Amino acid sequence: MKKRFTQITAKSSTTSFVEVNINRLRENARALIGKSGPGVKSMAVVKSNAYGHGAALVAHALNGHVYALGVATVEEGITLRNSGVITPILVFAPVDRTTVNDYKTYNLVAVAGSYEELKMLSASVSFHLEFDTGMGRLGFDPEQWPQILGTIREKELRPSGIMTHFATADKAGSGKAQEQLRRFQKLLDEMGEWKDNKIIHAANSGAVLHYPGAAFDLVRFGISLYGFAPDPVEEMEELKPVLSWKTRVAACKPIKKGETVSYEANWTAPHDGWLIVIPVGYSDGIRRGLSNRIKMNVRGMRLPQVGSITMDYTMLFSDVAVETGEIVSILGEDAMQADEWARILDTITYEILCGIHPKIERMPAAPKD
Repeated sequence: MKKRFTQITAKSSTTSFVEVNINRLRENARALIGKSGPGVKSMAVVKSNAYGHGAALVAHALNGHVYALGVATVEEGITLRNSGVITPILVFAPVDRTTVNDYKTYNLVAVAGSYEELKMLSASVSFHLEFDTGMGRLGFDPEQWPQILGTIREKELRPSGIMTHFATADKAGSGKAQEQLRRFQKLLDEMGEWKDNKIIHAANSGAVLHYPGAAFDLVRFGISLYGFAPDPVEEMEELKPVLSWKTRVAACKPIKKGETVSYEANWTAPHDGWLIVIPVGYSDGIRRGLSNRIKMNVRGMRLPQVGSITMDYTMLFSDVAVETGEIVSILGEDAMQADEWARILDTITYEILCGIHPKIERMPAAPKD
């Protein structure tokens, strides 16, 4: 007799929460759309849980503010549809036999960049053709265009868009980005009237800012939508970070001068004070490499994080005691920002934001007076 197992459905983490400032999100979208040029459509990229901000939350907040949404996988698209999102959704992942029927079922737009993918599609599926102009990842070689067109006509397919992806558009004056744009434009010229009535797009956040000629019919906003410049050395005054990650004090206890904290005992109290423990650790997304290098905000005080960050707990040092249950700003708002963490770890802002665990609840920030 087979043993039966009871399925347990995990609930959201209650030890911390992420707040998203909806007004700032929409303001960022308006600012970026204003830079795109008249008549250019906008896409909000909400892959990887909207860069850690909560895909459904962001998608609903931008309903009516953007033309389309971009996701990484069919599963992400289905999740948004099941949450009630009606905005057009483009799926960047290659077409796969296991999910090809879902495009029609859930009204998703596919991206095809190989003959194998074209063979899986039918005339009833809307899709965009992807060309590799220098990204070196996915997409057709532009030189294959005559053969691609032959396959499309033979199968009576109906592409609704044409796209490419820049590799270095985050920096102004990139020779590679300019060469990619030249190759893409040459391809479009070869397509002639065939490309009419199709959505043409190439520009990501960086290209919108640095290469106006890359806007075409639609621009894809990613990290800039969430308030960060695509190039970390730049600053864009009109964009504001929208995410705040918060928790509550789990414990506050006195600590004597000379006492150590956490694993490895790599921090020693410089004087008598108070040790504040929060119930969030590297399993939630506070990277262990940040140990002893960041600050968090409690009651308006920027307090140093001390000792090794552990799987479930992180410690702060304070000169004064605080109450258990008080709010702690881990990241964003009046604490450090994601790009500051990224610089400490020698990584990119994207990785910090996407690293906030999906189990943590995302919610709209309460409006301020």
